[in-house]
Amino acid sequence: LSQCQTRYSDIDFLLITGDVSQTGSKQSYTIFKSVIQQYDLPIYCVPGNHDTPKSLQHIVPSCPDNSINIIQLGKFSLVLLNSWVENKNHGRLSQRCLQQLDEHLQNNEDQFNIIAIHHPPVLINSKWLDGLGLQNKTEFLQVIHKYLQNMLILFGHIHQEIDQQLENLRLLSTPSTCHQFKANSEHMHRVYTPPPAYRLVELTTTNSINTKVHYIK
Repeated sequence: LSQCQTRYSDIDFLLITGDVSQTGSKQSYTIFKSVIQQYDLPIYCVPGNHDTPKSLQHIVPSCPDNSINIIQLGKFSLVLLNSWVENKNHGRLSQRCLQQLDEHLQNNEDQFNIIAIHHPPVLINSKWLDGLGLQNKTEFLQVIHKYLQNMLILFGHIHQEIDQQLENLRLLSTPSTCHQFKANSEHMHRVYTPPPAYRLVELTTTNSINTKVHYIK
C-alpha cells in the first residue's frame, strides 16, 4: 500500500479482492484497520473464503454481505459481490445477488461497470484451483453476457496474475500480497518468486483499460 501510494499519489480508490485475513479473527481485522487508517482515500473490498464478512464490514462498511453493493463513481459503477460460502473454500453467488446484478446492469448499460468478486468466474488452467472457483460461474456469466459492453471483472483468490479476454469482456486478477501459487498446476504449489504485487487499473473517458502489475522486490 505504501509503495502504491508513493508511485501513484492521485489514485481514486483502493480495491482489495478478498482474503484480508487468513483466519477471519477479530484480531486480524484490528491489524488491517490500523494499516488502512494511514491512507486518506476510499478503500473498498469484497470478502474472500478466509474472511468473516460481518467482521470485515465493521472495518470497511461497503463490503457486501447478503446483497450486492454499488459504488457510483461518476460515469463508472463499482459493483461489489460476495461469493463467500461458510466453511468452504469455493465460492457461490446467491440467486438474490444474481438477480440484483442483472437488474443493475440492465438499468445502467450507459455506465462502465467494474465488477469485483473474490472467486474467479472463469477457469485458469490449474486443476486444483479451478475446483475452488465460483461454483455457479455459468449462471454468473449468463447474466454478464447480456451486457458485455463497457465492463471489467476483477477477482482474487488464485495468488497469481491473470489477464483474460472473453469476447468484449476483460477479466483481471492480481498476485497475492504474500506467497503466490504456481500457474498451470495440477496440485497446490506455493512459490515465493514472483514476490508480492498490486495492480494499477486506469480507465479512460473512452472506456479503454490500461493496467500494470507492480511487484514489490
